[in-house]
Amino acid sequence: MLRRLLGLLRGELHVDRIKAKEAEVQKLKAGKHTVDIENTYIHISGTTPYIRFEGTEAGAADKGIKEDAGSLKIYDFSAASDVMDLETHASRHLSGGADEVLNLTNINNAIGFSVDAHASRHAYGGADALTDNALRFSQIDKVFGTESTVTVTAGSTSTISKGVYLVSLGANTKVEYSPDNGTTWRLLIPAGEGGVVISDGSNVRLNNTGASDEDSYLLPVQ
Repeated sequence: MLRRLLGLLRGELHVDRIKAKEAEVQKLKAGKHTVDIENTYIHISGTTPYIRFEGTEAGAADKGIKEDAGSLKIYDFSAASDVMDLETHASRHLSGGADEVLNLTNINNAIGFSVDAHASRHAYGGADALTDNALRFSQIDKVFGTESTVTVTAGSTSTISKGVYLVSLGANTKVEYSPDNGTTWRLLIPAGEGGVVISDGSNVRLNNTGASDEDSYLLPVQ
């Protein structure tokens, strides 16, 4: 009681309660710092303000949330280091971020989700394994093979071998595909143009409708 009275006399602590309607505001001033406590918010004013959660149970953490140089961070007081910059982390979820995340595929169970564990996954990769049917980089890590020239005689067709190709067509040669094993043929790429072709080896063809032989070019994607 004596210590509190001395603090009041020195102007170190000032408490002002204001009642307006059903709301009660409590203002605490300690030195140059001000704390406003209202029914719906807590306002802390000062240099690098923070809220600290210091657990006392076995294995407890001593962590909190603080403002530091314009950013809001989760801070580990026992280690005197940042756990996560919340604003930077939020921007990565929105825009993708620039850092490489290794081995992290999904968060399987959001119940009991740990912020510390989530932060460590971003830093170190995490332990979640890829499922057997997941798309792997090796499946899309492709290279070009050797380009081939296919000459189609006037008024004739030529079946495109099985594979994936970049094609560049002659002026009167088009790419067609059949959905019913050759009974019906539909236009895929117009004559004289180019694009990507996926062929099963029997239902995709080049069709030269011109009056002379024409060359088209196929670049395999391997």
